[in-house]
Amino acid sequence: MKNKEIILKTTVNFFSFLILSILIFLSSFFAFYIVENVYAKVTNTKPLVSLYVIVSPSMVPTINVNDMIVDFGVNKDEDVKENDIVTFYSNVINTGGYTITHRINSINVYDDEYRYITKGDNNSSVDVGFTTIDRIVGKVFLIIPKVGLVQSFLSSKWGWLLIVVIPSLGILIADIFKLIELFKIKNEIIEIKPVGDINYKREIDSNKNIRKLIEKSNSLKKIEEDNNEKR
Repeated sequence: MKNKEIILKTTVNFFSFLILSILIFLSSFFAFYIVENVYAKVTNTKPLVSLYVIVSPSMVPTINVNDMIVDFGVNKDEDVKENDIVTFYSNVINTGGYTITHRINSINVYDDEYRYITKGDNNSSVDVGFTTIDRIVGKVFLIIPKVGLVQSFLSSKWGWLLIVVIPSLGILIADIFKLIELFKIKNEIIEIKPVGDINYKREIDSNKNIRKLIEKSNSLKKIEEDNNEKR
C-alpha cells in the first residue's frame, strides 16, 4: 500500500511539474512575443518573430490548414532567395491586405528594386502581382502541425478546463500529499517526545542525586573539620 502511495505521489508530482514547466515556458515565450511585436509596431519595424495559423490550403502538402508557422523577420533582399517560403502583406485588392504565406517562385529586378513573384505549392499558377522586401514580414523557419486545432480547442470551455483546472488540481493534489507527509512526520515526532521527556526526567533525577551526594559530602567534611578544631 505504501509503495502504491509513493508511486502515485511521484507520478502526480512529475506531471504537475511537467505541465507547470510547459505553462511557464509558453507564458514566457508569449510574453516576449507580445512585447516584441508591440515594440515593432511602435517603432514601425518588423518583428523578430511572427506566428501565424494557416487557414488556406494553398500550400498543401508543405503546409496544411491549421498548421502554425513561425517566421523570422527579414529586412534585406539578401535575406531571401528563390524557393523560400515567406509571409507577406498582399497588395492585391481581393485579398483585403491580409498576410499570405507562399513560396518565392522567381525574383525580378527593375530599377534596382527586387520584385518577388510568389506561388502557393497547391496553386496551378503564380500569384497576381508581386511583392517587395518591405511587404515581406518574415521567412518561414518552423512549421508546427495542427496547432490551430489546439488553439481552437483551448479557446473552448473544455480547453480552459484542460489548461487551467486540471494543472491546478494536480498541484493541489501534490500539496495534499505534502501535507499528509508533514502530518506523518509530526505524529512520529509526537511519539518520540515521551521518550525525550523520560530522558529529561532521568537527567533531572540524576542531577538531584548528584547534588545530594555533594551536600552529604560537604556535611561530612564540615563534621570532620569541627572535630579537628575540638582536638
